[in-house]
Amino acid sequence: MAVDPPDSLVDRAYVVGGHATDAAAVSGVLPDRRGVIRALGIIQIVVSGLCALMTAGMLVATNAQENSIVYGAAAVNLLATGIGSVRLAPSARHATIISAAIWFVLVAIGLVAFFYITLPGRGYRFSEHALARGLGFFAAMGLVFALPVVLIVAYTRPSVRATFERSQVP
Repeated sequence: MAVDPPDSLVDRAYVVGGHATDAAAVSGVLPDRRGVIRALGIIQIVVSGLCALMTAGMLVATNAQENSIVYGAAAVNLLATGIGSVRLAPSARHATIISAAIWFVLVAIGLVAFFYITLPGRGYRFSEHALARGLGFFAAMGLVFALPVVLIVAYTRPSVRATFERSQVP
């Protein structure tokens, strides 16, 4: 008795994400987004380098090994997903979406904690210098908050999904 090979629906059921059983994206209609994907991959690699520099700085200047683990993990993750995006690796899209979602949640928690700490009457007074530092920190966190949002929006687009699926075809 011959057994039929699994079809694409069965193969898709083992792919990470809630849309694993969706039909394949219509690749002929959607534009090729290789340039956007590679540009975002390069941005991930650059941010990975910045995280690596922060890790090295923490280890050398303050000997704060506990804090450097966070930046070291971020550097490794961004480097892996960035290289995967530049190479259009099949797993890069899913890994980027998952890690950007985790990054988004952690930065959101950090921003909420920042606002809670800086509320008047909570032991933090607004002097000119403290306010300037706080606004600078908030601006930096806003930039850090923007990249995961951009990655999530870009990598969940049907045209990006179709580009990754086209790159898997031999």
